[in-house]
Parts: sequence; C-alpha cells; structure tokens
Amino acid sequence: MKKEPPLVLVKTWYELLLNAEDDDSRGHAQKMLLGAFGSEQAVAEYLKLHKII
Repeated sequence: MKKEPPLVLVKTWYELLLNAEDDDSRGHAQKMLLGAFGSEQAVAEYLKLHKII
C-alpha cells in the first residue's frame, strides 16, 4: 500500500490549486497531487474521504 502524504499537505495543495493567483502555482499544486495519488480520480476519492470536497 502506498503511503499517503499528510492531510495538511494535501489540503494546502488543493487550496493552491483552487486559489493561486498564477498558473505556475496552480500547475505545481496539480503536479504534486497527481504525483502523490496517481490520478485525478484518486485525488478526488481522498478529498471526499477526508471531507475536503
């Protein structure tokens, strides 16, 4: 089983993805989320599981 990143880190990446003022920051946040979870679906499942979305 792959180890998940800390919840606070995932929340930070997600907030950056939604609210960053520049494309570079949003792109980096997306890259980090996808790197940690492997797919957008896996990211969404994690965020739902932890009631972030």
